[in-house]
Amino acid sequence: MKKYDYIILGSGPVAIHLLAKLERTTNKVLLIEKGLWGGTCPNTGCQPKIFMEGTVRPVLNSYYLAGKGIKEAAKIDWPTLVTRKKKIWTAFHKNERKSMTSEHTDTVQGKGVITGPHTVKVGDQEYEGKNIVIGTGLAPRDLDVPGNEYAITNNEFFDLDKLPKRAIVIGGGYVAMELATILQAAGAEVTILQHSDRLLRPFDQEMVGTLKRIMEDRGIKFHLNAPVKEIAKDGEQYTVTTENGDTFDTDLVINAAGRKPNVEGIGLEDIGIEFDPNKGIKVNEHMQTSIPSIFAAGDVADNGQPSLTPVAWVDAYHIINFVENGITDPIQYPPVATNAFTYPEIAQVGIREDEMEEGDYIKTLDLSDMFFSIGESDSHAKLKVILNKNSEVRGASELSIHAAEDINNFVPLVGRKDPKKFVEENLTFAFPTPANNLDTLFR
Repeated sequence: MKKYDYIILGSGPVAIHLLAKLERTTNKVLLIEKGLWGGTCPNTGCQPKIFMEGTVRPVLNSYYLAGKGIKEAAKIDWPTLVTRKKKIWTAFHKNERKSMTSEHTDTVQGKGVITGPHTVKVGDQEYEGKNIVIGTGLAPRDLDVPGNEYAITNNEFFDLDKLPKRAIVIGGGYVAMELATILQAAGAEVTILQHSDRLLRPFDQEMVGTLKRIMEDRGIKFHLNAPVKEIAKDGEQYTVTTENGDTFDTDLVINAAGRKPNVEGIGLEDIGIEFDPNKGIKVNEHMQTSIPSIFAAGDVADNGQPSLTPVAWVDAYHIINFVENGITDPIQYPPVATNAFTYPEIAQVGIREDEMEEGDYIKTLDLSDMFFSIGESDSHAKLKVILNKNSEVRGASELSIHAAEDINNFVPLVGRKDPKKFVEENLTFAFPTPANNLDTLFR
């Protein structure tokens, strides 16, 4: 049986950041991946999404500027866009596994099954590891309805050769809203079916309401409190029926109704590792599972944090500090910023307005009258900053074309004792840019 210091299940952000540290040591590492090397983010998630965003953004930008200096809105050439995407990702797939293999790191393609506190089996081959790290992430959650098999997920979306004339998107979270934005910008008729009355739960709901109206003005239809009952197929078309009895004919159905911990069949039940099928693998303050030699990190771990790539980085670095450097302080998460690449974007860090406590107050900036907003016709741009009685930043929410970038300016301010002093000492941002909003808020 071949022996390693670390066996890592999954080749996503947890593995990448563990390897970045372990490559500087003499530790022997085995990396096991059953699917695409690199995990969800670079293959079927964040990266192909942001790639398409590069086309979607100027198209929608030109839509709002038509007649204001631009003669007519641009149009997406879907076949060319997808062909270009496939060409780029084909090259990525050829190199990704190779980039993870080194003198100290072996890679194996296949499904890893944990058979004991220090052993993992892939097919007929068993390996021994001093430490085992589970970083298998999340997987799309099947719809518990007849016809689930007719719906695609983000796994297939970015390789669609043909743009559908009509599309039904089931869900109301990040994936649903972002894919709906892409499809509508490309010219599809889009309908969103959400089972509850709320969209984008992690975000300021007043801003979400504004975003919904903006998307509706562009032609996207929303049906809230509309849980799906059935999906039927007739030739090349589909009919989606809701529990309310409404029916929707469409050319494409996308299941964006949620994701689940990717733990099926990896041996957790057999060796007694505690996990929740919805929340993930139970971990302590050092990312250890109920078996101390086995760790879980990133989206698959029930760590009390949002399922976001940078959280996986923090988890990975903590495991290294705990195991390799002997640091026994519990894991501490910095403020975590998040955003949805809708149009306009919506972003958040720290607490929301509905989480405020006694003594907290809000400073609101109407960004729509800023010259960079006027120039891009960003007529609904808005920023909210929540402060406590000591004028310390507790959270920030933004709806604007540049919200994702701008919210990052507030990450180092959340929890800082004297944000005004920090801003005054760091006023030399490029001008004029959204970062200058800090001066406006704290001058």
